[in-house]
Amino acid sequence: MGNELLEFTRISIFRMYEHYLPKLKIALDSVDKEVLWKHEKETLNSIGGIVLHVGQHIQRHVIKYSNSGKVEGGIENYFPDEVAASSSDLIQLITERFNSWREVMTGYIEGNKDIKNLDMFDIYHLVEHTGYHLGQIIDRVQRLTDRNFQFVQNGINERSLKDLIYRD
Repeated sequence: MGNELLEFTRISIFRMYEHYLPKLKIALDSVDKEVLWKHEKETLNSIGGIVLHVGQHIQRHVIKYSNSGKVEGGIENYFPDEVAASSSDLIQLITERFNSWREVMTGYIEGNKDIKNLDMFDIYHLVEHTGYHLGQIIDRVQRLTDRNFQFVQNGINERSLKDLIYRD
């Protein structure tokens, strides 16, 4: 199971860092604060709130996998509205979180950390959770700004991700 878990972790690192993060940065780039913190309906979270939620989830993984630390409580309802934050502020924050997560997880790949501390289900949940919220963010940004990112046509797709993973 060790080799499969390490390969899964490596794929997860690439998916998060080389697939999700670029899409997130492109989607957030130059979004006005008004759009970033808009609630289309009272029951819907803002784009910025969703970004902060994802960042918090990633940070919890960093804590868990860097120190074998325990993280208490859930973040199901953590969608803050930091209306003073701009899109560049959020891009900086989320990039730092992704960088930290990548660094911690790479320690397992390189053998600097004990693989027994990894939980495939937990990693899968983070990747899936991030992908789910990324889809929400992209959809809302496109709808509210009339932008169309065309990620597949611009090379951020499964084929290019697979090529990138196995090129290294």
